[in-house]
Amino acid sequence: MPAEQPPPEDADRAQIRRLWPVTVLVRQLPEHKQVNAELLELFADYRRRHPTGNNPALYASPDNFAEGLEHPALTTLQRFIIDSVFTVARETNRAYWPDKLKLDVHLTGLWFQITNQHAFHEMHVHGNCSWSGVYYVEAGDASRAPDDRHANGMPNGITRFYGPHTEYLAAGHGDRGNLYLNDNTWDVYPENGKLVVFPSHLKHMVFPYQGKRDRTIVSFHAVVDTPTPERYSYKFG
Repeated sequence: MPAEQPPPEDADRAQIRRLWPVTVLVRQLPEHKQVNAELLELFADYRRRHPTGNNPALYASPDNFAEGLEHPALTTLQRFIIDSVFTVARETNRAYWPDKLKLDVHLTGLWFQITNQHAFHEMHVHGNCSWSGVYYVEAGDASRAPDDRHANGMPNGITRFYGPHTEYLAAGHGDRGNLYLNDNTWDVYPENGKLVVFPSHLKHMVFPYQGKRDRTIVSFHAVVDTPTPERYSYKFG
C-alpha cells in the first residue's frame, strides 16, 4: 500500500543514526600564489637534476624527495598540510580522543607529480597511513566545472572519489528506497592552492589530463599518533 508520510518530526530524527560517514577537508592556502610560484621552480630544478624514464607525459618524484631539503615554500606547504590533517582528524575523532591528548602528525610520504598528454592515475587507495591528500600547485587547463569537458565528454584532469559501497552496486537491487546509493562519486575540480585531505582508504582516481600547461600536484601520506605510538596490549588468564 502507498506509504505517503509527512517529513519526519524531530522525535523521528532523534531515532535515526547515520553510521560511518566519510569526512573530507577542502581548504585553500592563503599565500598560495607566491608559494606555488616558488614550488614550481623547485620542482622544475629537481626534475632536471633527477630525470626518470622516457615518459614525457608523467613525472613523479620519490615520496621522500623532501628529506633534508630546506626550502621556505615547501616548509610553508608542509605546515599547512600538517595543520589541516590535525584539523580534520580532530573533528572526525572527537568522540574517541580523550581530553588533553598529545598527538603528533607525521608526513610519512610527500611527493610531487607533473602530468600532461592524457596521463592519468587509475582507481587506488593509499596504505600505511590514516590520512592522505592532494595539493594543486598548478591546475593548468583542468576542468573547472561539471560542464567543462573534453570533446569526448570526459572531464579533464579532475580527481574523482568513490563511495565505500561502490563495489557492491553491481550486485545490489535498486529501487526508490536506496536511490541515495547511486550518488557514489564526488569530483574535485583542480584549483591553484586547493588542498584536499581525505581518509587513506577512500578510493579515488585522476582523470586523463591534457593542456597547454602541465598539471602539477603534491600528494602526501600522514600518520597521527601519540609522541610514543600507542600499542595494544594483551593479557591472558
